[in-house]
Amino acid sequence: MQVLSALLYFLAQHAVIAILVINLIGFLLVIWRFKIRVMVITFILSMLNFFAGNILNAWFLAKFGTNGTAIITSAEQTSSMMNEHYIWEYDVVIKTASGKAVESQFTTSNVSIYPIRNNIEIPSPNQTFVVRYIPGYEKNMVIMSDESEYGKRRINHDNLKVVEKEKTKYEFSPETEEFRKSYIAAMQQYINNTENSMDSVNINKFKAIIRNFRP
Repeated sequence: MQVLSALLYFLAQHAVIAILVINLIGFLLVIWRFKIRVMVITFILSMLNFFAGNILNAWFLAKFGTNGTAIITSAEQTSSMMNEHYIWEYDVVIKTASGKAVESQFTTSNVSIYPIRNNIEIPSPNQTFVVRYIPGYEKNMVIMSDESEYGKRRINHDNLKVVEKEKTKYEFSPETEEFRKSYIAAMQQYINNTENSMDSVNINKFKAIIRNFRP
């Protein structure tokens, strides 16, 4: 597992260099004894790694890794850009399950986050978050966003937007019974959803509103 983790770390963190290495291996195999289609295969693999190497790394660590915690110690904007946004570099300290501290780093272009989503959400500096790693090669880690406090707050915020939508409809037309029922249902769903258990303020508020709605 350590060797595989180290390999995936290299492929995810150094995708450009990996393109050269993978294609060089393909070229050498063709020279040695294999047919030219091997070069085609290695080229395709190198391109897949360039665009999805960090996704494979995230899945691997989330599936087989051990839980730990981490904190970002510094964040610096670089001059490079990706999707019209500047790439940021982050230094991080990981604390393993045994209490060992390991330094590592990542950028917004190669960070591994699980669950895998289109948007990249990085924890704020000096904020503890949950990670997974393979013991023996701890510097390769995946951020477990939904298990971290910052991720839980994002989920809570998204769930709260559903209630706010129904509230807006109801306040615009309180005489519409359908809007009233939808508003109550949205609040009740928010209360029952364990993802929102940390938001006791809104839960208590919604319970009080529901009680006042009842005849």
